[in-house]
Amino acid sequence: MPPTTSCPHCGAPLEPLTVVVNGREVRVATRPCPCPGAAAERAELERREADEERARLVRQAARRVERAGIPRRYAEAEHPKAQAVSAKVLAGRGVYLHGGNGTGKTHLACAAALLCLMRGMDVRFAVVPSLLEGIRSRSKGAGEAVSSLSSCGLLVLDDLGKEAACTPYAAERLFDIVNERYNSMLPVVVTSNFTRGEVARRISEGEVGVAIASRLAEMTDSVHLDGADRRIHG
Repeated sequence: MPPTTSCPHCGAPLEPLTVVVNGREVRVATRPCPCPGAAAERAELERREADEERARLVRQAARRVERAGIPRRYAEAEHPKAQAVSAKVLAGRGVYLHGGNGTGKTHLACAAALLCLMRGMDVRFAVVPSLLEGIRSRSKGAGEAVSSLSSCGLLVLDDLGKEAACTPYAAERLFDIVNERYNSMLPVVVTSNFTRGEVARRISEGEVGVAIASRLAEMTDSVHLDGADRRIHG
């Protein structure tokens, strides 16, 4: 279908745009008309295309958040300390967030993780008690989870120390994850109700818990979050 030769808004003739094909000049388009009607139509088309691109980026970001395992509650988390935590992570340093219940540890960890996602980092979020339960039961996919958590750009370990006593097998797999990240110099963000010194015996009574805590002490900067339980006291 040949290009329109006149503007549908003002009726003015449109200047043809041509290319030469096999020595012949072929009309392929027309120069846009500068009239207000044509300009408004182009502006509306650009607005729609921009809206579609924004929607595509939002869907893409949502898929990345879901793939990272960040809970829906924290999918748009923001925190005043998130920038500082993410800056440490992007520089290759881990962070150990500890404090009482409801002090915003998970919220801060997820807010920082989202900033790292925005910078293109491969992020994984794991609730430690659930992770260890899957490992303990040798559930399908547990081995793949250990491999993924060992090698991703940033690992968030949520609620370390809150789990019931690990079986030796589960504790060793947790050690494998932390040790692999330690050797590869990959950052980890940990949330816990316990300090790095206290968490060893919460993980395991044997040497494995001490080995995990020792590596975390070297890999992370400790940040204490205090205050009342915000879930109860608002």
